[in-house]
Amino acid sequence: MPSLWKLLTPTMIVESVKDDAIQPDQLKARGVTAIITDLDNTLVPWRHYEISPGVVEWLAKLEVAGIKICIASNTVHTERLQQLADTMRIPFVDRVVKPGTGGFWRSMQKMGSQRENTAVFGDQIFTDMLAGNRMGLTTILLRPPLSKEEFISTQLVRYVENYVIRRLRARGQWPAAEAVAAALEALPDPRSAWVRAVTWGSTLSFLGGLVALWRWKRPR
Repeated sequence: MPSLWKLLTPTMIVESVKDDAIQPDQLKARGVTAIITDLDNTLVPWRHYEISPGVVEWLAKLEVAGIKICIASNTVHTERLQQLADTMRIPFVDRVVKPGTGGFWRSMQKMGSQRENTAVFGDQIFTDMLAGNRMGLTTILLRPPLSKEEFISTQLVRYVENYVIRRLRARGQWPAAEAVAAALEALPDPRSAWVRAVTWGSTLSFLGGLVALWRWKRPR
Protein backbone atom coordinates (compact mmCIF):
# COMPACT_ATOMS: atom_id res chain seq x y z
CA MET A 1 0.00 0.00 0.00
CA PRO A 2 1.47 3.40 -0.95
CA SER A 3 2.37 5.84 1.79
CA LEU A 4 0.20 8.89 2.37
CA TRP A 5 3.31 10.57 3.83
CA LYS A 6 4.87 10.65 0.37
CA LEU A 7 1.74 12.15 -1.14
CA LEU A 8 1.88 15.01 1.38
CA THR A 9 5.59 15.75 0.94
CA PRO A 10 6.44 18.73 -1.31
CA THR A 11 9.31 18.55 -3.76
CA MET A 12 10.65 21.76 -2.26
CA ILE A 13 9.75 24.57 0.12
CA VAL A 14 10.11 28.30 -0.42
CA GLU A 15 9.48 31.24 1.89
CA SER A 16 8.47 33.74 -0.81
CA VAL A 17 8.33 34.29 -4.56
CA LYS A 18 11.74 35.94 -4.23
CA ASP A 19 13.43 32.63 -3.37
CA ASP A 20 16.06 31.55 -5.90
CA ALA A 21 14.47 28.11 -6.21
CA ILE A 22 11.43 29.45 -8.08
CA GLN A 23 13.16 31.94 -10.34
CA PRO A 24 12.82 31.19 -14.06
CA ASP A 25 16.35 29.84 -14.57
CA GLN A 26 16.05 27.42 -11.65
CA LEU A 27 12.59 26.29 -12.72
CA LYS A 28 13.79 25.62 -16.26
CA ALA A 29 16.77 23.71 -14.89
CA ARG A 30 14.22 21.38 -13.29
CA GLY A 31 12.34 21.09 -16.58
CA VAL A 32 9.44 23.25 -15.36
CA THR A 33 7.86 25.48 -18.01
CA ALA A 34 4.33 25.75 -16.57
CA ILE A 35 3.01 26.49 -13.08
CA ILE A 36 -0.38 25.80 -11.52
CA THR A 37 -0.65 28.22 -8.62
CA ASP A 38 -3.03 28.66 -5.73
CA LEU A 39 -4.41 32.15 -5.10
CA ASP A 40 -5.23 32.85 -1.46
CA ASN A 41 -2.24 33.09 0.86
CA THR A 42 0.01 32.12 -2.04
CA LEU A 43 -0.18 35.04 -4.47
CA VAL A 44 -2.34 37.36 -2.35
CA PRO A 45 -3.51 37.30 1.28
CA TRP A 46 -6.94 35.77 1.86
CA ARG A 47 -9.78 38.09 0.80
CA HIS A 48 -7.36 40.80 -0.32
CA TYR A 49 -7.29 42.51 -3.71
CA GLU A 50 -3.81 44.02 -3.50
CA ILE A 51 -0.98 42.27 -5.37
CA SER A 52 2.44 42.83 -3.83
CA PRO A 53 5.30 44.28 -5.92
CA GLY A 54 7.24 41.06 -5.32
CA VAL A 55 4.52 38.94 -6.94
CA VAL A 56 4.17 41.40 -9.84
CA GLU A 57 7.93 41.23 -10.44
CA TRP A 58 7.98 37.42 -10.26
CA LEU A 59 5.11 37.08 -12.73
CA ALA A 60 6.88 39.46 -15.11
CA LYS A 61 10.05 37.36 -14.94
CA LEU A 62 8.08 34.20 -15.69
CA GLU A 63 6.43 35.85 -18.69
CA VAL A 64 9.75 37.03 -20.11
CA ALA A 65 11.18 33.53 -19.65
CA GLY A 66 8.21 31.93 -21.41
CA ILE A 67 7.01 30.06 -18.32
CA LYS A 68 3.22 29.79 -18.34
CA ILE A 69 1.12 30.12 -15.19
CA CYS A 70 -2.52 29.44 -14.33
CA ILE A 71 -4.42 30.02 -11.08
CA ALA A 72 -6.34 27.00 -9.74
CA SER A 73 -8.38 27.99 -6.71
CA ASN A 74 -11.00 26.40 -4.48
CA THR A 75 -12.60 29.81 -4.02
CA VAL A 76 -16.28 30.28 -4.84
CA HIS A 77 -15.84 34.06 -5.07
CA THR A 78 -15.39 34.05 -8.83
CA GLU A 79 -15.73 37.82 -9.25
CA ARG A 80 -12.70 38.49 -7.04
CA LEU A 81 -10.72 35.70 -8.71
CA GLN A 82 -11.58 37.07 -12.15
CA GLN A 83 -10.51 40.59 -11.14
CA LEU A 84 -7.18 39.44 -9.71
CA ALA A 85 -6.46 37.15 -12.66
CA ASP A 86 -7.21 39.97 -15.10
CA THR A 87 -4.92 42.31 -13.18
CA MET A 88 -2.13 39.73 -13.24
CA ARG A 89 -2.95 38.86 -16.88
CA ILE A 90 -3.02 35.12 -16.27
CA PRO A 91 -5.76 32.50 -16.82
CA PHE A 92 -7.62 30.82 -13.98
CA VAL A 93 -9.74 27.81 -13.08
CA ASP A 94 -12.19 28.22 -10.21
CA ARG A 95 -13.95 25.83 -7.81
CA VAL A 96 -11.36 23.14 -8.37
CA VAL A 97 -12.21 21.17 -5.19
CA LYS A 98 -8.64 20.29 -4.29
CA PRO A 99 -7.31 17.71 -3.50
CA GLY A 100 -9.28 16.47 -6.48
CA THR A 101 -7.20 16.68 -9.65
CA GLY A 102 -9.82 17.77 -12.19
CA GLY A 103 -9.01 21.47 -11.80
CA PHE A 104 -5.31 20.79 -12.30
CA TRP A 105 -6.00 18.89 -15.52
CA ARG A 106 -8.09 21.83 -16.77
CA SER A 107 -5.28 24.23 -15.84
CA MET A 108 -2.80 22.14 -17.81
CA GLN A 109 -5.13 22.16 -20.80
CA LYS A 110 -5.29 25.96 -20.65
CA MET A 111 -1.49 26.14 -20.62
CA GLY A 112 -0.90 23.30 -23.06
CA SER A 113 1.46 21.64 -20.58
CA GLN A 114 2.20 18.04 -19.58
CA ARG A 115 2.85 16.45 -16.19
CA GLU A 116 6.57 16.29 -16.90
CA ASN A 117 6.96 20.06 -17.23
CA THR A 118 4.33 21.33 -14.78
CA ALA A 119 4.76 22.44 -11.17
CA VAL A 120 2.21 23.22 -8.47
CA PHE A 121 2.72 26.22 -6.19
CA GLY A 122 0.59 26.54 -3.07
CA ASP A 123 0.46 26.93 0.71
CA GLN A 124 -1.36 23.77 1.87
CA ILE A 125 -0.22 20.16 1.91
CA PHE A 126 -3.72 18.65 2.07
CA THR A 127 -4.90 20.47 -1.06
CA ASP A 128 -2.14 21.79 -3.32
CA MET A 129 0.61 19.28 -2.48
CA LEU A 130 -1.67 16.24 -2.27
CA ALA A 131 -3.34 16.98 -5.60
CA GLY A 132 -0.02 17.74 -7.31
CA ASN A 133 1.72 14.66 -5.97
CA ARG A 134 -1.19 12.45 -7.01
CA MET A 135 -0.50 13.59 -10.57
CA GLY A 136 3.28 13.23 -10.33
CA LEU A 137 3.91 16.98 -10.66
CA THR A 138 6.71 19.01 -9.11
CA THR A 139 5.21 20.44 -5.91
CA ILE A 140 6.37 23.72 -4.35
CA LEU A 141 5.11 24.63 -0.89
CA LEU A 142 5.01 28.25 0.28
CA ARG A 143 5.68 28.20 4.01
CA PRO A 144 4.69 30.17 5.91
CA PRO A 145 1.58 31.29 4.01
CA LEU A 146 1.23 34.98 3.19
CA SER A 147 -1.21 35.62 6.03
CA LYS A 148 -2.49 33.98 9.21
CA GLU A 149 -5.98 35.17 8.28
CA GLU A 150 -7.80 32.18 6.77
CA PHE A 151 -11.19 30.54 6.44
CA ILE A 152 -12.15 28.77 9.68
CA SER A 153 -11.97 25.28 8.16
CA THR A 154 -8.47 26.03 6.85
CA GLN A 155 -7.41 27.13 10.32
CA LEU A 156 -8.55 23.78 11.70
CA VAL A 157 -6.75 21.87 8.96
CA ARG A 158 -3.54 23.76 9.84
CA TYR A 159 -3.41 21.93 13.18
CA VAL A 160 -3.40 18.59 11.37
CA GLU A 161 -0.95 19.94 8.80
CA ASN A 162 1.52 21.00 11.49
CA TYR A 163 1.27 17.54 13.08
CA VAL A 164 1.97 15.88 9.73
CA ILE A 165 4.96 18.15 9.11
CA ARG A 166 6.39 17.27 12.53
CA ARG A 167 6.00 13.57 11.71
CA LEU A 168 7.64 14.00 8.31
CA ARG A 169 10.56 15.83 9.90
CA ALA A 170 10.92 13.04 12.45
CA ARG A 171 10.97 10.51 9.60
CA GLY A 172 13.60 12.53 7.73
CA GLN A 173 11.23 13.08 4.80
CA TRP A 174 10.58 16.82 5.11
CA PRO A 175 12.66 18.62 2.47
CA ALA A 176 14.91 21.57 3.07
CA ALA A 177 14.36 24.55 0.80
CA GLU A 178 16.51 23.00 -1.95
CA ALA A 179 15.91 19.30 -1.33
CA VAL A 180 14.42 17.31 -4.16
CA ALA A 181 12.44 14.44 -3.04
CA ALA A 182 13.97 11.23 -2.29
CA ALA A 183 10.72 11.09 -0.37
CA LEU A 184 8.78 11.38 -3.61
CA GLU A 185 10.24 8.39 -5.41
CA ALA A 186 7.83 5.57 -6.18
CA LEU A 187 4.76 7.79 -6.10
CA PRO A 188 1.58 5.70 -6.25
CA ASP A 189 -0.62 5.49 -9.30
CA PRO A 190 -3.10 8.39 -8.96
CA ARG A 191 -5.84 6.12 -10.31
CA SER A 192 -5.46 3.57 -7.49
CA ALA A 193 -8.53 2.92 -5.37
CA TRP A 194 -6.68 3.71 -2.13
CA VAL A 195 -5.47 7.11 -3.34
CA ARG A 196 -8.93 8.01 -4.65
CA ALA A 197 -10.46 7.02 -1.31
CA VAL A 198 -8.05 9.19 0.68
CA THR A 199 -8.50 12.12 -1.69
CA TRP A 200 -12.27 12.08 -1.77
CA GLY A 201 -12.43 11.37 1.95
CA SER A 202 -10.47 14.58 2.54
CA THR A 203 -12.66 16.47 0.07
CA LEU A 204 -15.93 15.26 1.59
CA SER A 205 -14.67 16.09 5.08
CA PHE A 206 -13.84 19.62 3.93
CA LEU A 207 -17.23 20.06 2.24
CA GLY A 208 -18.97 18.67 5.31
CA GLY A 209 -17.29 21.34 7.39
CA LEU A 210 -18.54 24.03 5.02
CA VAL A 211 -22.10 22.71 5.23
CA ALA A 212 -21.95 22.58 9.02
CA LEU A 213 -20.68 26.14 9.16
CA TRP A 214 -23.41 27.35 6.78
CA ARG A 215 -26.12 25.68 8.86
CA TRP A 216 -24.68 27.18 12.04
CA LYS A 217 -24.59 30.72 10.59
CA ARG A 218 -27.96 30.51 8.81
CA PRO A 219 -30.68 32.70 10.40
CA ARG A 220 -33.16 30.69 12.40
